[in-house]
Amino acid sequence: MATDTLCSTPFGEFRLQRYPARREELLRAWCAADLLLLDALHSRNIPGAQLLVINDEHGALSVATGARGLWTDSALSALALAQNLAANERMDVPVSWTTAAPPAGAAVVAIRVPKVLPYFEYQLAMLQAHFPPGTVVLAAGMDKHLSPHAASLMDKYIGPTRRHPGQRKARLFSARLEDKPSQAIPDSARYHCDALAGELLAMPNVFSQDRLDGGSRLLLEQLSAMQPADRLVDLACGNGVLGLAAYKQGLAAEIVFADESAMALESARINGASLFPGASFGFHHGDGLVSYPGAAADLVLCNPPFHLNHAVDEYAGRRLLDQCAHHLPRGGRLCLVANRHLDYLSLLKRRFSRVDTLAQDRRFVVWLAQHG
Repeated sequence: MATDTLCSTPFGEFRLQRYPARREELLRAWCAADLLLLDALHSRNIPGAQLLVINDEHGALSVATGARGLWTDSALSALALAQNLAANERMDVPVSWTTAAPPAGAAVVAIRVPKVLPYFEYQLAMLQAHFPPGTVVLAAGMDKHLSPHAASLMDKYIGPTRRHPGQRKARLFSARLEDKPSQAIPDSARYHCDALAGELLAMPNVFSQDRLDGGSRLLLEQLSAMQPADRLVDLACGNGVLGLAAYKQGLAAEIVFADESAMALESARINGASLFPGASFGFHHGDGLVSYPGAAADLVLCNPPFHLNHAVDEYAGRRLLDQCAHHLPRGGRLCLVANRHLDYLSLLKRRFSRVDTLAQDRRFVVWLAQHG
């Protein structure tokens, strides 16, 4: 049975759906941490015009409050927000990306503490650098996902932080921005990549920030044996390592990087400019290939995510695989790497006329799927 979509808040009741939603969605579009933040905002009588929301996963905070803006890294969150604003006939909430400074003008900031702690630290440092003393910062997360360092980071960048009693397996923190010298914005992580004979950068919310992950390494080892393509898409590109390595090896002259993370695309853009000055690459920020405006690719490289927020879930990878099957023309190829425990092979065989196993080790497997 699909979950109820009616979210009751102190600001009223709203119909909220996750994006992307499964046919029989079992997960709600909000959690207890969202409700704690909404309770805190309502009790403080904070008008939406004075509120900036950060990391609103499916729009629960922004829809209920009518916030002045959402600051996020996620195109999926922006799509969820647009969907839920329309469904509830609410006014638009402007979205800005965390690759740029947070939008000014808010007296109060409400943050869903993100999964990646360096990303949370980056956001707090940006708030300290761009907001005036006295700004109220409220942050909340689910107990099972909260780092023990979350509150201490708020102490460091914002000011003395109150740890509120836990409720409904969630916890709220509150602080007021102090008038003190700004801390330095944390640097992006960097590592040397042998396949590119150079250094790669990854911004704070990018997968495998400080090292090449094992799945990408295994896929990279297969590139030299692959047939060239006219146009290649690096889907769920992260810092761009797969697409950039393919370009270096001459696998395709035209490379497009696609990801739902603004920080991933900015990392790929910076790395491309650094390693291949003068080269021209394409970039697509959105829900995979759903709204991709360019010509169809002949080859897609993909190391898909296998988490849905905090939970291990192959749904995100299956959606990307389906998108590739619809996007690729006859003769088009998908080279996919995934953890061995994820059952993508049966879906690949249903969507493609031929599927070959290129490589595997104890953790990962690389498949090459082709349309007939």
